[in-house]
Amino acid sequence: MAQILSIFTDWSHRPERRKGNTFGALGYYRTFKPSKQIKRHEVDIRGTDIASYGDSPEENWENIFKKYDVVWSMHFLGEATQVMQAFFKDKYKKKLVYDIDDNYLDVPESNPVHEKFKKTKRSRAMLSSSFFFADALTVSTEPLKERIHDHFKSVHGIEKPIFVVPNLNDVDDWTFKPAGKNENEVVIGYSGSNSHQDDLLVVLPAIDRLLTKYPFLRMEIIGAIDKEKLDNYFHNFKKENLDRVAMLPATATFWEYPEYLSKQKWDIGIAPLVDTAFTRCKSHIKWLEYSMYSIPTVASRVYPYFMQLEGRDTIQDGITGVLCRPPEWEAKLERLILDKDLRESIGRNAYEYVKNSWQYKDYSVDDVVDKIMAL
Repeated sequence: MAQILSIFTDWSHRPERRKGNTFGALGYYRTFKPSKQIKRHEVDIRGTDIASYGDSPEENWENIFKKYDVVWSMHFLGEATQVMQAFFKDKYKKKLVYDIDDNYLDVPESNPVHEKFKKTKRSRAMLSSSFFFADALTVSTEPLKERIHDHFKSVHGIEKPIFVVPNLNDVDDWTFKPAGKNENEVVIGYSGSNSHQDDLLVVLPAIDRLLTKYPFLRMEIIGAIDKEKLDNYFHNFKKENLDRVAMLPATATFWEYPEYLSKQKWDIGIAPLVDTAFTRCKSHIKWLEYSMYSIPTVASRVYPYFMQLEGRDTIQDGITGVLCRPPEWEAKLERLILDKDLRESIGRNAYEYVKNSWQYKDYSVDDVVDKIMAL
């Protein structure tokens, strides 16, 4: 039986998470829930309290690698931390594993971290170096595995062990009663981070035209747009339509989000993605989350939403969601706007499918740990 330390680090830039020693969606999907599925080994999950193992950084990491057989962590950008982890894992012959959820090699210009991870940038080089010294990497999708594998093969000349741990769902975390729907209007909803400018621009022109056509239509957006960048998204919108677009704040921690989403009276949830090397490495979390409240998802026909992952289907077009190529957004949204029965049928199907086929409880992370221990 291995002793495993599992570390989430997405508290570092949010004081609310730091204060509560908790996480956002990244920590939930990439650390907390996968670690909870490990049954054959002993696991400690740590966040801000990771510094409690010693009185200095050096002593802290030395004590960690003395105690644990595997340190499995969301990556650290601090160079000193990376060096100490690499040194002490070798000194005590322990396993160091980093988790990667995004394709840091192909970050688009519109993404807030583009400048940090451009070629020749120090942050990009240091992150790749830390991954080089790790014993293994875990990722969320097959395309991300392939991209990272090809990078290490071509740049570093090594076959880096990389294991897919998919983002799944736990229906027990989504037990809040949905708020219901508005009687005389249809609401299109979107929830995401501020890294999705290019993605939203795929669908916003179609939504502007639909708002003009249907006075009962509204749109709500959670957390995806910084106020100072509103003009980037809506400069071509008709002014009268802007009154029916609402910006809602994001939650500070993940644990607030399931209840928050349950309170939104959304008839349709959208998941647009441009088709790039970056987005093809994304996962299908929006579909999982919308489905928990039977909100039918309309998504781009890009990898996360239309191809299988480890034998599981994602969106089955017209059954558990709707898939769109770029020219199809307006027509496919319009069909759902006008057909309440179809919206409700797809929403119910999606809920049942995710509940039965995409649950963490049915996935053995122990198998991944066993493979890492055998390296």
